[in-house]
Amino acid sequence: MVFAGVFSLTTVPKNWKEFLRVDANKKELFGFLAEQIPLVDFGYGKQVITTKGEQVFCSPVRFDTSSLTPCNHEEADTRILVYATDASKAGHKNIVMRTVDTDVVIIFIGMTQKLNINELWIAFGTGTSLRYLAVREIASRLGPEKARSLPVFHAFSGCDTVSCFSRKGKKTAWIT
Repeated sequence: MVFAGVFSLTTVPKNWKEFLRVDANKKELFGFLAEQIPLVDFGYGKQVITTKGEQVFCSPVRFDTSSLTPCNHEEADTRILVYATDASKAGHKNIVMRTVDTDVVIIFIGMTQKLNINELWIAFGTGTSLRYLAVREIASRLGPEKARSLPVFHAFSGCDTVSCFSRKGKKTAWIT
């Protein structure tokens, strides 16, 4: 992948950790990347979607993004499901998502039955902890009822905003 010379004009921070601690820097960087990444040709059969505010950018360019806009989901957790649903409706049968957020994995396990696809993989984690999760297989092993109820269970037993339910952890709640 080659970015079309955009970075040659950009000053790169020497200390990324300090740079990313400033919210305004992150917002500007993510906006810049959202606009630049779709300029890259990722090859035949691959589509990359980025957002900046409510704007949607696609590679390759799509003229009809009505199923994606306005992109007003506050959380990326649910925004990424909109992208997968759109890909499914466009006829894509194999989908790979990338995240470091367990909430996204849980949401996809619960919703995978509603997507008309053959395979759904999530590249989960970073560095040496990166693994690929076969989401449809996980949902299949749980069974339709448990898979569908998993997002609700997760919301009550511990997600980004809830640490536990009535002093009961995930394991105790799942066994119950």
